[in-house]
Amino acid sequence: MDVLEKALLVDELKHLIDGLKNEKTSLFEIAKSKQRIKDICASCDDPAFQDQLTPFKAFILNEEFSAEDLASYGYSMTYRGTYNFMGRVENALFASADMGWAALRQAQLWQIWVIRPALSFLKSPWLNSSTDALQWLQNHASEYVKTDYELQHLIPVLEPLNEHPSEQDKKASTDALARLKKETANFQTQLDAIIQDKIRTVPESIAPPVPTENRIKPGFRQSAKPSPNLNKAQPLALNDFNLDGLICRLERIDARTFPSLYRVDLHNDIDQNIKIDWLYLKAENEAQPIWESAQIFVAEQLYAQGQFSHYVVLVGTHSVEYAITILQSYTDQRHTSTSSIHQTSWANFKQHYHQHESLFNECIMNGTLVWQRDQRVYPYIPASFINTQKFIPFEETSATFFTPVILLRERQKIRVIHGLERVNLSSEDQAYPYLLLDRSDGYTWQLIRQVISRLPQPISVHDLYQALENSMSVESS
Repeated sequence: MDVLEKALLVDELKHLIDGLKNEKTSLFEIAKSKQRIKDICASCDDPAFQDQLTPFKAFILNEEFSAEDLASYGYSMTYRGTYNFMGRVENALFASADMGWAALRQAQLWQIWVIRPALSFLKSPWLNSSTDALQWLQNHASEYVKTDYELQHLIPVLEPLNEHPSEQDKKASTDALARLKKETANFQTQLDAIIQDKIRTVPESIAPPVPTENRIKPGFRQSAKPSPNLNKAQPLALNDFNLDGLICRLERIDARTFPSLYRVDLHNDIDQNIKIDWLYLKAENEAQPIWESAQIFVAEQLYAQGQFSHYVVLVGTHSVEYAITILQSYTDQRHTSTSSIHQTSWANFKQHYHQHESLFNECIMNGTLVWQRDQRVYPYIPASFINTQKFIPFEETSATFFTPVILLRERQKIRVIHGLERVNLSSEDQAYPYLLLDRSDGYTWQLIRQVISRLPQPISVHDLYQALENSMSVESS
């Protein structure tokens, strides 16, 4: 290997590292880049060149769990990867919903995510090292994640222990292990299939010239194992699209059900603190909406157990009925459900979507509610809005993730009246279901204290809210 080739490889490594830090890099590109870095490091045995590769090796080791650590703690079979963004962690765990764990890596810290029944997550606090992360997994997640040893020695729970098990007993004891092994293998196979499908090269005899930085070098091995996914129809990706100044790529979702519906992948570097899935209804004549008067629909998404997940926004139609049909159909195919749908203007949304707080204020609070799942569904307020210090202490009934908190708006502050049980369910919630009282409507601290003193404790959120409304009716009559 000459000096020029080494210089090109070092430059390629820097480019690969930059790509791994980019939020818009897709999962198959991440996997391809990591494998490429490993291949380059493994193929170069020149001691001088190995010194140049040291920082790149360190990057890979610092961003992932080592195989030795995973084997030592016994969590290699259920490990689903380490990612830099929450959405990627969710996708990896949803792909193996029976059992699995993954890590979120941000700001040199680690957070463990464990998939639980009903597709909810157990999350660790932010930890300083991969060792701390594995120790937390060992100490707090045994209810949901079995160790490799346990999976390899599964015994049927309802069967007595038999020193001489029958062939049927042996078969039953290995079914769960075989299923998990198959699931793990399928997960990796599917990912490999996507990677190989994306990076397959055309035979050299008919291949057009390829820029050096994109060429797959012939010296590195690729999996020769045939994959069932290679013949699967891939989503149709169009060229770059200008969505009223936002450069994006459109990807068709379901050509049969909604042939004009596309997922929007924004290219712009967006500094936003809330996850949003963008959908776009493309007109048959390719004409874009009149953006100055265009309307859009924002759907709140919840996990099955009631925690807030993200928003889905639909652009390209003014029809409320059609928007409701599309959003419900789209989210029914995923691991969240639509709680409510609000309508607002495109201009308003485009101005405020970067921040959860302003999006909530302008597009949810000031938007038009066009649909909600049922009358017991509550809107979700950003957690950052709430002062969780409780000024009137009393005992609350237990809460679920669906239980709303009662809030009092007083000038520019929003305080919790009832809801510490709900808030304490998880420190990771981005938003809470709520019932809002306003000091300007006559809900004074004196009135609230009097109502609480008359109710038997523990007090449920609905009993307190109903009692406060009744007291206001008496006051105003």
